[in-house]
Amino acid sequence: METVSPPSIELTPAGVGHSRITFSYKPERAEAVVFLAGDFNGWNPTVTPMERMGDGVCRASVEVENARHTYKFVVDGQWIADPANAERELDGHDGFNSVLLIGGDAVVAQPVRSVDGFHTPDWAKDAIWYQIMLDRFANGNPNNDPINTRPWKSAWREMSWWETQNGATFWQFAVFHRQYGGDLDGLRARIPYLKKLGVNAIYLNPMFESPSAHKYNAATYVHIDDNFGTILDGASVDGAIAGANEDLLDPATWRFNASDRAFLAVLAELKSQGLRVILDGVFNHVGDSHEAFLEVKAKGSKSRYADWFVLESFEPFKYRGWAGFGELPEFRKDSQGIASASAQKHIIDITRRWMDPNGDGDPSDGVDGWRLDVPNEIPKGFWRAWRTLVKSINPDAYIVGEVWNRADAWLDGTTFDATMNYPFADALLAWVGDSKAKISVSQLDARLAALRTVYPAEASYAMQNLVDSHDTDRLVSMLANPDRGYDRANSERPGSTYDGARPSAEAYRKARLIALVQMCCVGAPMIWYGDEVGMWGSDDPFCRKPMIWADLGGYDDPQEQVDSAHFAHYAAVIALRNALPALRRGSMRTLVADDAKDVWVFERRLGDERVLVALNASGTTQSVQLPAAEFDGWTWSIAFDGDCGPSVARFDALAPHSGRVLKGTR
Repeated sequence: METVSPPSIELTPAGVGHSRITFSYKPERAEAVVFLAGDFNGWNPTVTPMERMGDGVCRASVEVENARHTYKFVVDGQWIADPANAERELDGHDGFNSVLLIGGDAVVAQPVRSVDGFHTPDWAKDAIWYQIMLDRFANGNPNNDPINTRPWKSAWREMSWWETQNGATFWQFAVFHRQYGGDLDGLRARIPYLKKLGVNAIYLNPMFESPSAHKYNAATYVHIDDNFGTILDGASVDGAIAGANEDLLDPATWRFNASDRAFLAVLAELKSQGLRVILDGVFNHVGDSHEAFLEVKAKGSKSRYADWFVLESFEPFKYRGWAGFGELPEFRKDSQGIASASAQKHIIDITRRWMDPNGDGDPSDGVDGWRLDVPNEIPKGFWRAWRTLVKSINPDAYIVGEVWNRADAWLDGTTFDATMNYPFADALLAWVGDSKAKISVSQLDARLAALRTVYPAEASYAMQNLVDSHDTDRLVSMLANPDRGYDRANSERPGSTYDGARPSAEAYRKARLIALVQMCCVGAPMIWYGDEVGMWGSDDPFCRKPMIWADLGGYDDPQEQVDSAHFAHYAAVIALRNALPALRRGSMRTLVADDAKDVWVFERRLGDERVLVALNASGTTQSVQLPAAEFDGWTWSIAFDGDCGPSVARFDALAPHSGRVLKGTR
C-alpha cells in the first residue's frame, strides 16, 4: 500500500516499535504562541511548545509508540486540528482531533475524511453552478411584464418617469423597486447560451408569487409568480382554481395554474438538456402580503395562523420582521425549529409539491434540490426532520445552506449536503484582490486546507465555491475596490468612497485568474449570472442589473456591453473542469506556495490522471521549477495556458495574474 504522509509530519524510526515525529505548523500571525497537545502528552496544552524556525514554521518533536495517535495544535490558547492532515475524528466538543496511524515505519493519513452514513449526490460533485435572478436574466414574454416595467437596456443610473412620483428619489427607494420583466420564456430561450458557456446546474433565486423583483417576500409558496409565467384573467378557469377554491392548509385543494405549468415545462426542458435545477427555499420568513399573515392581521388570535409568526401583540398589532424589515414577517421558532405545527406541515407540503409535482413517487419531474435562505436562524431540529423528508422524496436531491462562516457544525450529515462556501471566496479575494490587507499564498493555502480538514469529503466536493452573489458586490468591482473586507463597505450610497465605475483591465485579468482557481479547486464552482460577460457593480442593488445580451443591440449606457474575451475565458476554464475528472473528484496536494513569487502550484489526482495547476497572483512574470521526479514516468500536455503562451516549458514564464494547467497520464 502506498504511504500517504501529511506535509506537516516528518517521521524517523526511534528503535523497535517507536518513532520520532516532528510536527509542523505555520500560524497566520508571526507572533502567535503555539503548543502541541495530544494523547502522547496527556493533552496538556502547555507542556510541549512548538519552536518557531527561520521560515516562520513552528515545530516540535516527540517520540511515540507506533500506534494510532490523536493530536491538536494550541494557537494563542485556541485548539485547532492540523489543517494539513485530513484524517480526523470528532473530539466530543463540537470539533475534531487530527489522527495519525503509525505502523512500522509509516505514517498513514487518509487524504479525506468521511462521516458514516453521510453521502451527497454524486452529480453535485460534477456541478458547475450558475445563479440566476429571473427578473434580471432575460425577458422572453412582454405580455407578463409587471406594471411600469423598466426598459431592459435603459441606463441604470437614470430614473423612469414613474420612479419620480410621490417624491421618490433614486435611493429612496426607486432603485430597489424596479422590475425588468425577466421570465421563464426568457430562461428557455437562453438555454443554448447556458450550454455554450458549459454550466450544468442552475440555482434559481425565489420563484414564488411575490410583489418584488427578488421574491424573498413570498405571497405564497403554492404558486410560481405570474410575472414569470402567465398573468391570469380573473374569469379564467386557472384563475378560479388558483384562488378561491384553495385552502392553504389542505394541499389536496391546490392546483397547478398556468404559471406553475410554465415553470414545470421549462424545468423539464432544462433537465432534458442536462441542467440540474434547485430552488431558493425561503422558509424563515414570508412577505407581508402572504395569505397567512394577512389573515392574522385581520382576525388576530382567531386566525388559523395565529401561532405562525413572531407577534409582540395583537392590539396594537406588532410583529417582528426579519433583520428589522417589516415586509418580512418571521416564523416563530422554539428550541427544535419552527414552532407552529401547521406552519411546519405547510413547508413539508410545499417541499413535496415542487419535488414531486404529480405525486407519483417519481421525482424526475421536480426540482433537484434546494438552496436554503438564512437556515442558521432556524434551530437544527427542523432541518434534521426536513432533510429526512427531502431524501425520502428524492435520495439524489441536493441541499445547500446559506451559511456565511465556517460551517462544519452544519455538515455532519444530519442537515445539509453543503453550504455556500463564502470562506473560500473571502480567502481567494484576500489573496488575489487585496493590497494592504493581502494575504500570502501560503496563508491562502492554509485557509483552504483547513476548510477541507474540518469538512467531510462528501461535503467538500459538493460545496458551492462562489466568489460573489446577489448579496455582494460583483467580482470585478470587488477587485477594483481592495482592502474593504469581503462584502463590507461595498455600497454606493451617498457618502460612500466605493468606486462604482467600470473596473480597469487589471481587475478583469484578476477576475479571470479567480475563475481559473474556482474551476481547479476542490468543490463545485458557482457563477453569478453576468460575471462571465464582464458585468460589474457594487452591493445590492447594483449587483442585480439586467443581464447584458449582445443580440439586443446597444444599451443606453455604452459601457454596458459584452466582454467577449472575458466570456471566452470563462467558457474555456469551464470546459477544462468538465474535461478533467481529477479537477472535480481528485485529491489535492500542494507542491509550491511561494510567498516571494506569489505563486501557488498544486496537484489534483484521480487514478491515472494527474493535473498540475500553477497560478501566479503577482503583477510580474514568474517561473517555478518542480523536481524532475514530479514529471518522470508521466506523459504531459498543456490543458490550459491562460495568457502565458503554449510554447513555454512547464511552469516557466507564468504571466501576471494568470496560470497554466498540465495534464499527466500514464
